[in-house]
Amino acid sequence: MDFTTANKVFRLNDADDRLLASDRDSRYGAYLRARTHMFTDLDDSEAVTSDPVLFTRSAWVIACGPIMSPAYLEWLPERVQSVTTACSEHDGSLIARVQIAVPRPAQLRGLRGFQDWTRDSTWGGPRTYQTPYDDQMTDRPALLTSTVLLVAIPPEQLHQPVTAPRWVAVADAKAAVRRLAELLDAHLEPVLSALDRDAR
Repeated sequence: MDFTTANKVFRLNDADDRLLASDRDSRYGAYLRARTHMFTDLDDSEAVTSDPVLFTRSAWVIACGPIMSPAYLEWLPERVQSVTTACSEHDGSLIARVQIAVPRPAQLRGLRGFQDWTRDSTWGGPRTYQTPYDDQMTDRPALLTSTVLLVAIPPEQLHQPVTAPRWVAVADAKAAVRRLAELLDAHLEPVLSALDRDAR
């Protein structure tokens, strides 16, 4: 696959998005058109929201697996388990939640009889930290440790979509995904670098 790297953590599959598109324009765009309801404004059930938080959340969810497979957006580091978003009940910011596989803390390293993360690739994709399959746990339980990075991003830092059209602009959705990837990269890169240094 030919990916465009947005930054150090994420990559956007723009080349295959065009190559595999049923409309010869954008495969991601076809997924967006089929899920316009995810972008509808709370005040107008037919209008696409102009709220950057709601717009970015929907664009992000659709760009990732399992909705798109292969995904338009992927994360590169093996340790990143998931990246999900929510809307802050405090001030309406976008809350990004990133789960990262980490080594066992010192208090748990001496425990015996537990499996750790499995490191493998799925369907020929990049190698990742994965939960052991059920059949692998018949002899030993698994003790998997992770940490969660929570980042609050104010609406003004996100991509501002066009004003409430009746359809989702592919360029807008891609810009929203790229912008959030850039913002998260700034927070994730030092965390992942510290984990890599510790592993070495």
